[in-house]
Amino acid sequence: DWLAGNGLHPRLLEEGAGKPVAVLVEIAGAAPGPVLCLDACIDTAPAGDPGQWSAPPFSGAVRDGRLLGRGSADSKAGVAILAHVARHFARSGLPRGALHVLFDADEHTGRFGGVRAYLDAIARPPDAASLGYPGNAGVIAGSRGFLRARLRFAGVAAHSGDAERRGVNALTKAAAFALKLADPVFPDAADAAFPFGPAATVTRIEGGEGFSVVPDLAVCHVDIRLTRTFDAAAATRWLEAIVRVVDAEAGIEIVDSWPAYVVPRDDRLVQSFTQAASAAFGRPLAADVCGPSNIGNLLAARGVPTVCAPGVSFGNMHAADEWADIASIGPVYAMYCEAALRFLSRP
Repeated sequence: DWLAGNGLHPRLLEEGAGKPVAVLVEIAGAAPGPVLCLDACIDTAPAGDPGQWSAPPFSGAVRDGRLLGRGSADSKAGVAILAHVARHFARSGLPRGALHVLFDADEHTGRFGGVRAYLDAIARPPDAASLGYPGNAGVIAGSRGFLRARLRFAGVAAHSGDAERRGVNALTKAAAFALKLADPVFPDAADAAFPFGPAATVTRIEGGEGFSVVPDLAVCHVDIRLTRTFDAAAATRWLEAIVRVVDAEAGIEIVDSWPAYVVPRDDRLVQSFTQAASAAFGRPLAADVCGPSNIGNLLAARGVPTVCAPGVSFGNMHAADEWADIASIGPVYAMYCEAALRFLSRP
């Protein structure tokens, strides 16, 4: 309603089943040119136990210059800022190209359904994108990728009290595998862009029921963080070798994977945002990479250079009493206006 009331003509994007997953605003420039997409997630993480909050999770309470509430940092402040950026350029105009402002309502699920629907709804992918996450230590111009796998270890059921027929405990196999990943050793494949290297984490083990049955099935979930030199193929081979030591018959299912990506420091997108951010915040902000993945991995795999632009100062993200610093909203807004102009104005 706010977007429509300000003459921005928003489009509601739906996934294949007809579920709304995103809101899109498109602003055309005065002449042909590149397309820049500014994205922020409009859904939130669960609020958790309201009793652990000092104010109701969705009250929007303001205290000591901070906006409290679930999503205040991740990323409703970003949504509000980009809504005003869209209104600014709809009124002032763009010299060339186009600006797309996208609000993804299927981001916290991990499916990123909003950005997928966006790519399906437009004629061609944008030339670049910026993500409106919180935090302003720098411009994030790359992140590790990931590979997620589900492992199935089979055992032989038996009565846990049987003195002769002991069975084969599938959970023992899963535990042995988990211990091997407690201190993983990766192949020597250094990637200068990611000096902290890859990572592997057992995130879940399922199996067993009651006390009197030896478990005959254990399912283990594994998250592996990828670099450009330790990619999905290398990670799969590495994982298979470890699994086979524990159980040569174990099943390995690759659930999902995105590659790592890095946008060069001299790229027009990175330069536009580092220069605009440094001016807006009054301090030098450089480009860097991060360990967690984000929508940029998906976009980069589609050939779209993506950065996580500086956002509001924040605390307690995904925890009780999440907050965003109200005073940091102004610099973020100024940065986006300047960065968009820098990117779209340059030949």
